[in-house]
Amino acid sequence: MIQLCAFGGYEGPLRREKKCFLTVFGGSDLNRPTLARQLISAQAQKDGKGAASKMIFLTLFGSTSIKCPTLAEEYLDLKQSVENGSLELGDWRNYISELDQFQSSSLMSLTLFGSFAEHTLPTENEEVEGLALQRHFGNISDDSGHVLELGVGRSGAHRNSVVFQALRAG
Repeated sequence: MIQLCAFGGYEGPLRREKKCFLTVFGGSDLNRPTLARQLISAQAQKDGKGAASKMIFLTLFGSTSIKCPTLAEEYLDLKQSVENGSLELGDWRNYISELDQFQSSSLMSLTLFGSFAEHTLPTENEEVEGLALQRHFGNISDDSGHVLELGVGRSGAHRNSVVFQALRAG
């Protein structure tokens, strides 16, 4: 229910179960769930299996950053979710507009003498390195990789569209 970081650092996933994040004299780097995981959560919420809730971030004399996944992580998670039947690509348009679980409307923050960053994109090096590594392992085809490269440094609808188009290209 509570994630506490005091006089140190924490790096980990942003989870629905945790409702209150308290950072005092430290730094918390939280990784936003992939789009596929957000879609699955939104679908469960719409079907009545989950409830929307606010997440509260209190940062005192420290910093909290919520970082977006890399394009490679987004692509691989969406591909796996489609392959194992957790998601259908036809549901994409239905649920993409309902993704407010991890958006600004579901987050409340109070920062005193510190910083709070909500939509931190991966660096260009992280993006390129992730794509190169997954191409090397054969998890991303060349066609999908070229499409994903177009999303480096982009956010929002453009980034989501690139991941979707890459899945269709592969």
